[in-house]
Amino acid sequence: MNSPEQSRQDDGARGDMRVAQAVDCVLQAERVAQSAIAECQKQGQESLERARQQRRGILERSQRRIVALHTWAARALEQRLAQVREAQARSAAGTVAQNADRTRMPAAIEKLADRLLSADEEI
Repeated sequence: MNSPEQSRQDDGARGDMRVAQAVDCVLQAERVAQSAIAECQKQGQESLERARQQRRGILERSQRRIVALHTWAARALEQRLAQVREAQARSAAGTVAQNADRTRMPAAIEKLADRLLSADEEI
């Protein structure tokens, strides 16, 4: 039979073994938790990098669109300015012609009147 001393030693050894197993379980749980944390950090970094790439893509597309819009607006403005200049040139030419007609008109009337009067004298 086992003596009480032997029984206490067996109980102590079993208790030590349970403590060791509990410590092993805690250490294993800690390793699993550290691994999960590392995986989460990795996924977080990957997500962050994807978001940065998306941001860069959005900025690049926006810049291209802005440049295209500015180019289109500049062309449209140049075309409109050319049209205005053409209209001004036509208007100026018409004004010159009208002014020329105005200065020639009295001379033409005077000449016609002279002719008519001289024709009257001949009759």
